[in-house]
Amino acid sequence: MIGHVKQKKYFANLIKNGSLSHAYLLSGPEMIGKKLFTLDLYELLNGHKPENDPDFRLITPKIEEGETKIYIEDVRDIKKFLSFKAYNGPYKVVVIDDAHRLTAEASNALLKTLEEPSPFSVLFLVTHMPKSLPGTILSRCEEVAFLPARAEEVVEFLKDIRQRRTSLWPEKLNKSDEEFLIKISFGRLGFIERLLQGDELDFAKKAVDDLRKLLGKGAFEKMDYVKKMHENKAYGQTVGYWLNWLYANLNNSPKNTLIVRNLLELNSIVSQPQFNHRLALENFLLNL
Repeated sequence: MIGHVKQKKYFANLIKNGSLSHAYLLSGPEMIGKKLFTLDLYELLNGHKPENDPDFRLITPKIEEGETKIYIEDVRDIKKFLSFKAYNGPYKVVVIDDAHRLTAEASNALLKTLEEPSPFSVLFLVTHMPKSLPGTILSRCEEVAFLPARAEEVVEFLKDIRQRRTSLWPEKLNKSDEEFLIKISFGRLGFIERLLQGDELDFAKKAVDDLRKLLGKGAFEKMDYVKKMHENKAYGQTVGYWLNWLYANLNNSPKNTLIVRNLLELNSIVSQPQFNHRLALENFLLNL
């Protein structure tokens, strides 16, 4: 496991002493490696990796199917899964990623599972919005807080991926790319993983480069850029990368503070369908 040393020691001691609880809430900023931590923890618990293992179940919103919630059917699946004895064991493990996306019905159904835990089962609720969960669920989980990885841990994470030559590691990744990842990630290992998928790193670098160029452009060029970015429907990601980059360079210019403030407002607008996104994008760029 890279980073989260305190959390690793905490769970290692629980496992060693046989005092593991039945439910944990893993909280902390988005994309810092909380879910990744549970995958490594499963290996620590059962002595083998969770991939294709019958004793492991990951529940998450089916984003690829257009879903944003975790439904009662998912929780019923968890209950059924935990009703059987471990195949390899000794533990059966369920990870609910983005647990704050549980519907009210799903939360109520999950509460029954938490009140009557199956022996040798562990449930991990992973979220960056713990306050969005019902108090009844929070009170039945032991919360373990996570923080972003330190800069040296991010370097170690990249080194580990490079040495293992995993499918995540692009063949042509250079030193400049690594520095970009370290700076824009703010210690979020999950964010780095996402950037290393497909062409996402190139997309992020182009978004940041575009913003630099737009600072010196006139109104016509900015309006034309908005037209194109609005048409390709990826402006939400672009705005997110702009925000990350400006945060990383906040102290480089007094003007960056104002730009970040405007970007935060823009980011809020483009995440809500009822607003005119194109107009908001135009206003932001014209006021750069």
